[in-house]
Amino acid sequence: MVAVFFNSQSNYSQSLKSEFVTAVSLGGGQITNEFDLSKSDFSAVKSYEQLTKQNTQVIMLAGDTSTLDKALQVVQINQKRLPLLAGDDIYTLKTLEIGREQAVGMIITIPWHISGDYKSDFPQKSRQLWGADVNWRSAMSYDATLALTAAIARNPTRENIQQTLSSPDFSTQGASGTIRFLPSGDRNTSVQIVKIVPSKRLNVGYEFVPESP
Repeated sequence: MVAVFFNSQSNYSQSLKSEFVTAVSLGGGQITNEFDLSKSDFSAVKSYEQLTKQNTQVIMLAGDTSTLDKALQVVQINQKRLPLLAGDDIYTLKTLEIGREQAVGMIITIPWHISGDYKSDFPQKSRQLWGADVNWRSAMSYDATLALTAAIARNPTRENIQQTLSSPDFSTQGASGTIRFLPSGDRNTSVQIVKIVPSKRLNVGYEFVPESP
């Protein structure tokens, strides 16, 4: 029994919601409510009251950057009563600063975490280069650059680069491991699950840490 919050004006959010709803249905679960964060009359309070009447057991925040503030309102109103799941746009310092104790325990899926891959030498190299930890956005940008460079090396024309990247035999090593692409153009890789926990390491008092597989 899951309630989903999303942004109908965002292709990213719509895609995330669709994939999540499909996964829940295939797993035998049920979507109790879908709330559009982009609506001008959206109310976190009224939405929460409605989902509690439907015996909702889990909340999924599938919004995007533009609706982050509204999603965090839901986090605050929830008061840790129902488990929270979220997409990678929730992975921001703002979530830690505003969500604070109410966000502790929230599960978020992201492409990569600097502490989640002990076999990669990218974390050490990135720390030496930038003098700080990098997030998944930096790692994915790095991987995109490596993939494009490898494709150009094979055949440096616009049409052939696209064909190379979509070829089943294309692969190259990146920050997050082997880079391959599905026929759809999506990255063929697993996701990293992280959880918000209290922390004495960061000034904000909370941090995202990788969950063991």
